[in-house]
Amino acid sequence: MVSSALLKSVLLTQLIQQACALLPISKDRFVESSDCYEVSEIVQAPVSFQRYMSSKENVLVSKQQQVLTSNTTQTTNTQTILNMIPGLSVLQSDANNECYYVDTIIGEKEYPLIIDTGSAYLWVYGDDCEDPACSNEALYTPTASSSASETATSTFQLAYVTGTASGEIMSDNIIVNKMATTQKFRFGMANSVPDFFAQYPVSGIFGLPSNDSSSIESIVSALYDSHAIGVKRFSISMGQINKDDTYLNNSGIFAVGDPVSELYTGDFHYTSLTSNADNYWLIELSAVYIDTFKLTFDTAQTIGSNTSYVARSAIIDSGTTVLVLPKQDALSVHSYFANSITDGSNFAVLCNSTLDLSFEINGKNFTVTSEEYLGNAYAEDSGYYGYCVSNIQGVDSYAQNSWILGAVFLKTSYLDFDISEQRVGFATKNTNVYLTSTATTTSAATATASTTLTASVVTGSTTASHTTYKDSGVAVGGASLFSAFVSSILLFLL
Repeated sequence: MVSSALLKSVLLTQLIQQACALLPISKDRFVESSDCYEVSEIVQAPVSFQRYMSSKENVLVSKQQQVLTSNTTQTTNTQTILNMIPGLSVLQSDANNECYYVDTIIGEKEYPLIIDTGSAYLWVYGDDCEDPACSNEALYTPTASSSASETATSTFQLAYVTGTASGEIMSDNIIVNKMATTQKFRFGMANSVPDFFAQYPVSGIFGLPSNDSSSIESIVSALYDSHAIGVKRFSISMGQINKDDTYLNNSGIFAVGDPVSELYTGDFHYTSLTSNADNYWLIELSAVYIDTFKLTFDTAQTIGSNTSYVARSAIIDSGTTVLVLPKQDALSVHSYFANSITDGSNFAVLCNSTLDLSFEINGKNFTVTSEEYLGNAYAEDSGYYGYCVSNIQGVDSYAQNSWILGAVFLKTSYLDFDISEQRVGFATKNTNVYLTSTATTTSAATATASTTLTASVVTGSTTASHTTYKDSGVAVGGASLFSAFVSSILLFLL
């Protein structure tokens, strides 16, 4: 069997070699020619929406007032102190905020691994790798780890459009967020890595699937089976959080176990996962809105037993930077943005856009504002001055024809990924959190089967199920990343 291909925006698509390439992150990939065309030449917004917009002449002023009011309110809130105890790690990002990674100890060395809810597998650069991506990065050396062991006859291969990551299957001790597995964990040691990884300060992928497959166990399940955590859950708060020391410089928080109460306000709003063989964090968007206007798409999508021109399925993917839609859906969405332009896959919209993009998830709307969906502005001499790169991309993939909700969406909420209950929760982020650290060192805070490390850790579970690994078979899922490339990822245990 071969897993479904997974679309990723930045790592996983071939570079679009067109004069009009509108890739959303790098400044040297902006529009350079007049070959692009207006979206309205292909698709036009409904007349009812045009009438709706004509009644919103003062929308920019009202938005500015809302922002001022919101900022004023936040300054009066009480500050919440969050101690970085075991179970929590700070997220780091590259200079362009394209990838988010967490430091993970494998054997006796620390590795920065891209945190990826769109991937099922953990793999790290090996010491035999001579590719540019492995240059000057932390490499896994089995002989330097007293606990390392090779899995007989087992290898892995991840095929990308732009290259292949491949290597051997290893077993070693692993420590995540100062919590350790009591059994050796199986992961990939890559001898060959695609060159596009070279632009990021990382040493591999930290896969976080929605469930274990028949051939591989996730790190969250391994921690649960080791009694390091009492529930099969993890959570992500993406975006910088205040701190009291440069040691805690961060781009967010990654937590294993129960959600961290200091990171959110109010209650979580949950939605059940849509069952899928690839163990994606796949959910249903009951509807999509531009401001308060509900969109109807030109193509129908079947979700479960229902077919709809309004609802859409979506994969929540921390390994993707932007929002990635099937091309026709991306055209439809951008038709609501006046004078938007495209090359067929990538888009640019006017920088003064104030429209909100909202997703209805299990009866509640979650909004991506212009602050999130507007990328970098075009230079004055570019020919497209006044336009910003759109963080909404259009690429057809085999990922169940689903939308990909990347970091642009994840930054708007605190997310709880509940493996046991097969659901995802969304909560309002606490914007007044202040990080501090009095926690023990990594070596002193490893987990055992009978030790409670933190107040949120439950031990002594007798119901933990242990996954049996296979030395041959297919590992479901793929490794990933970000911004307007298209990927086809096939992961094998050979």
